[in-house]
Amino acid sequence: MTGSLPISHVLCHVRDALATDERVGELGLDVSVEPHPELADGEVVVVRGAVSTEDRKAGVTAVVREVLAANDVDRAVRDDTEVPSHAGPGEEVEAL
Repeated sequence: MTGSLPISHVLCHVRDALATDERVGELGLDVSVEPHPELADGEVVVVRGAVSTEDRKAGVTAVVREVLAANDVDRAVRDDTEVPSHAGPGEEVEAL
């Protein structure tokens, strides 16, 4: 079920919330709606991109669900974000 706003507009609100909410605070995350044949409504909201910490990754789904609920959008959410690994001690540093 969707509210009165087009889903593309709601996804803009989701992106803004992911950038401004202190639980995530990440710019440049990709948010899209994709088909999902195993779900009753057939669609899922997917978030992709890099987040800087595991704590920020943990906040992604909650923030997205809150924005969707506030806009009367009932969709499943899938978090495909990643926390990039950083070179540890003894690993070679790339020469530029």
